[in-house]
Amino acid sequence: MTTQYIANKLPIIIVTFILIIIGLTKSSFILGGDQSLFVMIAQMLDSGKILYKDIFDYKQPGIYLFYLIAGKTLGWSDIGIHLFELGYWVLFSLILFSLIRKNSLFRAEYFNSLLPLFIVGVYYCNANVIHLTQLEMIISFPLFLIVWLLDRAYKAENGLFITYLVIGILISIVLLSKLIFSPIIFSFLLIHFIFSLKSKNIKYIITKQIFPLFIGFTIPTSIFLFYIFTHNIENLVLNIFLIIPTNVIGLDDQVDPNRLFSSIKWIGKRMAVFLLLSVIGVLLIFKKESHFLSLILSWAVVGFLVVLMQKTSWWSYHLQLLYVPIAIFAALGLDFILYHLLLNIKPKTQLIRVSLIVTIFALVFNNQLNSFWGITVKTTSELKPDYAKNDVANLLTVLKEEDTIFVCGNPRIYLLASQLPELSTNGWILEYYLDYQWEAFYDEFKIKPPTYLYVSNRYDKLIESKSNKLWELIINDYSEYDSVEKGKWYKKIS
Repeated sequence: MTTQYIANKLPIIIVTFILIIIGLTKSSFILGGDQSLFVMIAQMLDSGKILYKDIFDYKQPGIYLFYLIAGKTLGWSDIGIHLFELGYWVLFSLILFSLIRKNSLFRAEYFNSLLPLFIVGVYYCNANVIHLTQLEMIISFPLFLIVWLLDRAYKAENGLFITYLVIGILISIVLLSKLIFSPIIFSFLLIHFIFSLKSKNIKYIITKQIFPLFIGFTIPTSIFLFYIFTHNIENLVLNIFLIIPTNVIGLDDQVDPNRLFSSIKWIGKRMAVFLLLSVIGVLLIFKKESHFLSLILSWAVVGFLVVLMQKTSWWSYHLQLLYVPIAIFAALGLDFILYHLLLNIKPKTQLIRVSLIVTIFALVFNNQLNSFWGITVKTTSELKPDYAKNDVANLLTVLKEEDTIFVCGNPRIYLLASQLPELSTNGWILEYYLDYQWEAFYDEFKIKPPTYLYVSNRYDKLIESKSNKLWELIINDYSEYDSVEKGKWYKKIS
């Protein structure tokens, strides 16, 4: 009995072990600029600072809470954050093992065990410093749970209230992580209710589905609203969530089509085989699990449109939002090909059969293996020592406990200096600031001037052009202290 149980679980054990090994390798990577910002904001929250009021950023609170939990759990170090993420993906994989078997997706049973390799394994193999621990990938976990629970509710009558309640909670979590994901959620619900209308009436949908879903949605939302009104930041949150992003999208000088093409080229190069296989998988939608796979397809299509909507960004890590749907359809396509290939070839022995399957999988994952070795070797050699270490090395020799710093550039400098900013201005995203934000930056800087100011090479001209009086204040009240590779340090004149 024990031997048979282990034999049945062996594929899961092997896949989980592979994911842990790959994840541990990537966990040694240094945090990028975005991730350093999230750590910094999470540390500020941990110290009692008020989100948005004491530090400005455009993002919803979900990503900061993820980093806050990570920091409080495994520490604020780079490896601590990455190890927490690895644990997150191991949990996702174990849940995926359990849930996906309940859907009749694959002809070959072993594909249910291998599916995490198509998602988490591919993610880790493709990821470099800027891709790790980004929201677009992290949010895939709750998005998948929403899809699976909607599919469960469509197929089964039992436990509907709890199911839709949990769906509502997960939807709120997704939207409190990034509001722009709302079209994906809307597409899920639209497809689900269209399918439901085939066998249910409107009254049933409202009472049995929408009502508990709404109750679930209000739980995390109410907690956040309580935080907002307790700290009197409702107007600030309204601006950050709705008004400012609308204006930022209109910043034509930040729209870079080359960045979009580069990002599409990035995912196309690394996922070419998976994208081809996924085309075959999409064609199988109406033959099996049409409700579940329609939701997954909407995730891919609407998700890509959501990426396009963010026209002042278009970073390659945004396309990680599509990993789960690409992986599921690619696995479906590969399963279809292998089934018919083996049916036609009819291998004479089990050894030949297994060898053929392993060879085909090696070819399918060839790009990922090359990416893994290439990125790992390159990153390990390039980022040791820390890529921002030289920018702050001289400052650390003179920095006193009572000194304050402000960084117009990569927030990793704050982490290396073990300092948090005293100003609410976000020095990492100055290119997205609107005119009135530059005015507020000037006023705040004038009231609380830092002891040391760092200005990256990409921001000196920007500051001068956007707020000439701020630049004059810097030039008049500060002297150049240190010139480093990526910028300059200024010290306040006593």
